[in-house]
Amino acid sequence: MIALTELLGAIALLLFGLRQVRNGMMRAYGTELKIMSRRTEGRVGPAFVAGLIAAVLLQSSTATAMITAGFASQGVMSTATAFVTILGADVGTAIAAALASQKLTFMAPFLLACGYFGGQLAQQPRAVGVTKAIVGLGLVLLGLGLIGAVSARMGAQPDFVVVLNVSTQYPLLIAVLGATTAMAAHSSLAVVLLTAGFIAAGLITAEHGIYLMLGANAGGAALPVIANFRAVRDAKLPVVANLILRLAGIAVVFACAPIMALQLGHWMTDAYVPVAAHFALNLGIASVGVAAPGLWLGLAGRIVPRDTSIDTDLRPQFLDPQLQDTPIQALAQAKREAISMANIAQRMVTDALPMLRDTDPEVASTTAQKEDGLDTLFEAIKMYLAQTIQCPLTNAQSQKAQDILSFTASMEHIGDIVAGDLMDLARQKTARHIAFSTQGLAEIEALHALTCINFDLCVTAFLTYDPDLARQLYDSKARVRESEQSSITAHIDRLGAGVGDSLESSDIHLDVVHALRRINGHLTTTAYLVLRAAGEQPRTKWRPAKRPNPVVTEWPPGLP
Repeated sequence: MIALTELLGAIALLLFGLRQVRNGMMRAYGTELKIMSRRTEGRVGPAFVAGLIAAVLLQSSTATAMITAGFASQGVMSTATAFVTILGADVGTAIAAALASQKLTFMAPFLLACGYFGGQLAQQPRAVGVTKAIVGLGLVLLGLGLIGAVSARMGAQPDFVVVLNVSTQYPLLIAVLGATTAMAAHSSLAVVLLTAGFIAAGLITAEHGIYLMLGANAGGAALPVIANFRAVRDAKLPVVANLILRLAGIAVVFACAPIMALQLGHWMTDAYVPVAAHFALNLGIASVGVAAPGLWLGLAGRIVPRDTSIDTDLRPQFLDPQLQDTPIQALAQAKREAISMANIAQRMVTDALPMLRDTDPEVASTTAQKEDGLDTLFEAIKMYLAQTIQCPLTNAQSQKAQDILSFTASMEHIGDIVAGDLMDLARQKTARHIAFSTQGLAEIEALHALTCINFDLCVTAFLTYDPDLARQLYDSKARVRESEQSSITAHIDRLGAGVGDSLESSDIHLDVVHALRRINGHLTTTAYLVLRAAGEQPRTKWRPAKRPNPVVTEWPPGLP
């Protein structure tokens, strides 16, 4: 019993380490990874590589798949590009497993020391994120070492060996166990590493390790499907297509597992067999998927139902009047409705970029509907909160009601900016038959991508009240302003150089950039709410440069 408890503790340490790596890398390079993924639209090679790099850095193909599905749901990325990116993420996880399975456990103390003491000295958010990831990697190696030591002791216990021998007689049961463990841990990588440790300790054979690995792959592919169960169809298609393709590949390898274990055993130790099989499986699946993405997306399209009308999302769904006598429940329902508002506003911001490129009357029409829906939801939430606060509230509940009202007001203002300003600018651009210059459009796209990323941060910070996320959102304020100023400066330079497209689209370009900065300003207000709740007061990251008073040394010419 003691050995089993120690094994569970070692597994928990491994999982915690993987999470630290993922959180640290997201904090350090999350924005860059998301921008990189967004810029791969329509290009198979870059999309595949972007998914691979993201999964290696995040140590999770599941996290990468969920991020990618979110991009597809927002219309930023097509379902085909999202599918290819997920295939790249699966190969990236296999590479991460191959690297982590090497006998590097002796480096755990060194990495822990470097990460911890480096984190004490780090000042910048990126440096803090990198040191957190280093600590996480050290914990992963330490967990792997503990798993190997505890597994070796458990292998010497006769009772445990008898139970293990009985269970290993049923390969399908082993695969189901691997899938269940991967879903519970939210990590197929962790199960593959555990499998290698069990084989090294002599608890299971290489063949059984392959069955566990196959189950882990099935569980890892099923997690994004479950997470996006209520998402829009574009978010479901790439993850369902990945699951279909992965199950087909798993079925083939499952039938060949004894032969594969025997052949790979000639070239490497048994502990590395499931790791090598994991890499071969994902590489083979990726090759088939990249060669014919339309086939697998078509199969997924037959399973995933089409979305219903957007009108159902534009009406209050959670404001139950019967709960208003219980403020804590009423506030929770109001917060759910506020998130519905945020989802609508976020979709409007996402749709603005295609409209600015090429005006689509249908998108313009749906944008107007969504703007009306935002107004309806805002009024409903405002009245619901006004009636709720008539009941006795604690100070914390009163503050929460104010925060919800502030958040929904920001969403309503963002909708007004998109529908009233950006859509109008898109119509002007079409009516005047003008186009942005190549450089100007790239600057707008970059600022729009940063805005979409900040929207994700804003909603997540409001959901979790996480001060770290709020700091990231607040720090982006200076970055947005720098991006705006850089775009204006570059635009003026193009005007001076006589670039024709810039001359024609000058007023629209400047208004679009200004509108995007205003949207980011409304998003940043959420950071103030969260930081204030945490007892922090954000400090301004930038200040306008003070201009010295001019000193007149001589009279201007022509004056007496």
